[in-house]
Amino acid sequence: MKAPRRYGVWAAGVWLATLAAPGWAAEASADGRSLPPVVELGVGGAPATSPSREALADLLQQLESLQTELRRLRGQVELQNNEIERLKARQRDLLADIDRRVSELERRPAVVSGSETVPTAEITTSSVAGGVASSAQEQQAYEAAFNLMKQGHYDRATKDFRDFLTQYPQSALRDNAQYWLGEAYYVVRDFRKALTEFTRLMNEHPKSLKAPDALLKIGYSHYELGDRAKARDVLNQVIARYPGQPAAKSAEQRLAKMKKEGR
Repeated sequence: MKAPRRYGVWAAGVWLATLAAPGWAAEASADGRSLPPVVELGVGGAPATSPSREALADLLQQLESLQTELRRLRGQVELQNNEIERLKARQRDLLADIDRRVSELERRPAVVSGSETVPTAEITTSSVAGGVASSAQEQQAYEAAFNLMKQGHYDRATKDFRDFLTQYPQSALRDNAQYWLGEAYYVVRDFRKALTEFTRLMNEHPKSLKAPDALLKIGYSHYELGDRAKARDVLNQVIARYPGQPAAKSAEQRLAKMKKEGR
């Protein structure tokens, strides 16, 4: 009868040892009774496991890739913002140049020829030499196109200057209209058409008072179109042909800028 009792004690000891094994530690309740072992569960009820080193390394690599891509995108945005600001500044410079030229024209005195009054700056060499005066109708058409140019309506000014050149092919103001037609294209950055119109003025009116500025804008147009060698050649022609004039000074400044740019 003693053997079964020893066996019961031995079985109880095994049971207690099992409860004390790692992962099966029992917790005592407030009244001293043992509680079931606590097992932490993961997603889907499966026991939670710590992430492997490989998984952590992969996540870290993905994070670094995302950060690198973010820095690259930020860099592109900054470059685009800088380019937009540069274009805005150039547009402001072009408009300021036109305003300055228009103001100079308005401040100059007028020359009276017969019953007509024409601004001095708007009279060509041929008109002074030949005593040719524009008619009232020509003058009105020219001033209408010129006012559109001053107000910034470049598309409408382009049309009116073209109409003027077609309607009055012998006008004393033809070379001026030709110049401002090229200027209207230049301001809206249509440099190919601007180049065509400025070149036409130089071919048809080489002695015009607008010739220095037209040749200067030919050089500028080549520059904007990316032909730096041609631009440099034309700007040097401006300096050689019209020394001491404002156009020559502007040509020198643009050449200095190109040199600084390494072009």
